[in-house]
Amino acid sequence: MSSFLTVYPSTAMDRPSLVSLFSRILITLCFGIAQPQQFCSNNGIYSVNSTYSINLNDLLLSSLPSSIAENGFFYNATVGQGPDKVYALALCREDLPSEKCSSCVNTASQDIKQQCPRKKEALLWTDSNCLVRYANRDIFAKMEEEISSFCVSNPNDFSGDVARFNKTLHDLMAELITQASSGPKKFATGYVNFTKPIYGLVQCTPDISERDCGICLQKGRGEMESCAGGREGGRILSPSCIVWFELFRFYIIPAGTVDDPLQFPPGAGPILPPQPPSPPSPANASPLNETRNKIVIIIVAAVASLVTRVTIICALFLWRRMKQKDERKEISGLQILIACTLSCSRSFNVTNMKHLSGLLSKQWVVRTRVLREGNHCGDCMANLVIIISWVFIC
Repeated sequence: MSSFLTVYPSTAMDRPSLVSLFSRILITLCFGIAQPQQFCSNNGIYSVNSTYSINLNDLLLSSLPSSIAENGFFYNATVGQGPDKVYALALCREDLPSEKCSSCVNTASQDIKQQCPRKKEALLWTDSNCLVRYANRDIFAKMEEEISSFCVSNPNDFSGDVARFNKTLHDLMAELITQASSGPKKFATGYVNFTKPIYGLVQCTPDISERDCGICLQKGRGEMESCAGGREGGRILSPSCIVWFELFRFYIIPAGTVDDPLQFPPGAGPILPPQPPSPPSPANASPLNETRNKIVIIIVAAVASLVTRVTIICALFLWRRMKQKDERKEISGLQILIACTLSCSRSFNVTNMKHLSGLLSKQWVVRTRVLREGNHCGDCMANLVIIISWVFIC
């Protein structure tokens, strides 16, 4: 089994300490020796010397290295019929030379038989440079969602402004995802200048659609930011795509090509398709939002208190005015009654007086009852007019 050595340079902060330097080199070298990442499905086991075994091992896996050298960086094929039909594909990083791609696929084809013996479905990434995958089901032209991806993270933390570093890395990957998903090869590389340059690589199997490629890469970017955010390097290896970043140029630039840094407007990055908004979490509320909420609550309470007080004052004022009007109307009614009584005195007799006295008594009782029932004083005036008219008629 061959291995691909990835060397992670130490930072200037490590130079003063010799022990720290050697420890860092040891950890980095252990991480840099890339180990194969494999998935062995439980979707059936084939028998030795069976038709499925012959189709897989003798016909497909053995032919993948030469076939991918002839077809570029991607190749897929099927062999057999019915339950013995085998689907297989091989993918290399598009920037690898043909001979290195073929060698990587040859190693992966041998390793996958050792890592997943007699499995009817399996995949294996070798050195993060090539993928070999086979199955007893159709695996072509579709994004694989049922198989988990692999995360390989550099153990060294980034020394600097981690928040700005992660934001710059996010913008870099967003731009590369846009380029790769819309391109015919489904592959893109690039870098941005930071305190150290940040280099990125993204790639999909070219048989999937632009939409599926974008979804796969965005998912991979999110997983990479979770498992390798704030680190000096990391990669996500999935059945349908790869997302990778380092603080040194790990990809190969074609001869005669200039690798210029990507440029973003200040404070802005490339725009990705909108994601479903996450519900706000009270636990993550900022102090500024809490202060604004308190101010709004205080203002609302003050306004409500003021409105209540003004309403009560207006009600008392109106009630006082109505009471004063009632008193004036009562006095006017009394004066009319006295005047009428004096005018009737010219034809005074005991009989009229008795009638008047009785009516007045009854009328005051009625008036009192009416006032208690809350009717307007207009009813009182009407009753007085009836009394006066009756007296004169009598």
